[in-house]
Amino acid sequence: MGYEVDYTAGERSGCSSELVIADRIFYVKHFTIGSSRFFSGDQKGIIQKEISEAEFDLWVNILADNESQVQEVQEKLSLGKRY
Repeated sequence: MGYEVDYTAGERSGCSSELVIADRIFYVKHFTIGSSRFFSGDQKGIIQKEISEAEFDLWVNILADNESQVQEVQEKLSLGKRY
């Protein structure tokens, strides 16, 4: 399964990065102080609702092919802009 991490698209939406994995779109917003926030989006790239980190991790684990891909996705997401 393929995925794409797009920092520019994420920043356009006010987040650190956009993750497209399978047919799902997620947004991650990192903060310099405090924890990150996670959002689900629609196919047009519009943020729909905030989700918990546990729900985000669940979706990534379900949609990823294996554990190494999950770790790769998490590493790429951590490189996004901090607010």
